[in-house]
Amino acid sequence: MSNFIIEKGKENDWEDAMALAYRIFQKYVAAEYSKEGVDNFVSFITDQHLYRMFMIDEYHLWVARSETGEIIGMGSLRSGNHISLLFVDDKWQRMGVGRSIIHAMEDFVSESDKTCITVNASPYGIPFYHSVGFVDTDKETVNGGMIITPMKKMIFE
Repeated sequence: MSNFIIEKGKENDWEDAMALAYRIFQKYVAAEYSKEGVDNFVSFITDQHLYRMFMIDEYHLWVARSETGEIIGMGSLRSGNHISLLFVDDKWQRMGVGRSIIHAMEDFVSESDKTCITVNASPYGIPFYHSVGFVDTDKETVNGGMIITPMKKMIFE
């Protein structure tokens, strides 16, 4: 069950990718967030403006696909270098999917004038981000009901 590919998301991937994000968020993250935080997350992944930004290639999506073509992971960047979403199906966690999506994002960022990649990590995601080289840039905080720890990783060509 460890064969998968990473590719840029296409228009017909959007709904399945956001459904995966929602499902994994609900299972692993939502319990630590207030109702405001959960509502803000749901509002973000269902925002039509975000979808329009994706359609004009200003919001970037990557998907991980199993051998059967199922989306088993997804990640997205805004502002050219900020990870706004990264979720992996729970059956595929700890199998290199998230790490591979991060590498694809790093490759993309390294082709720009950006020198780092940033993320506001949820408590659940902190150990993963540390394991792939991110460092905390500030203390944990609550923003819009969401518990986040700002992090970054330097990108070198």
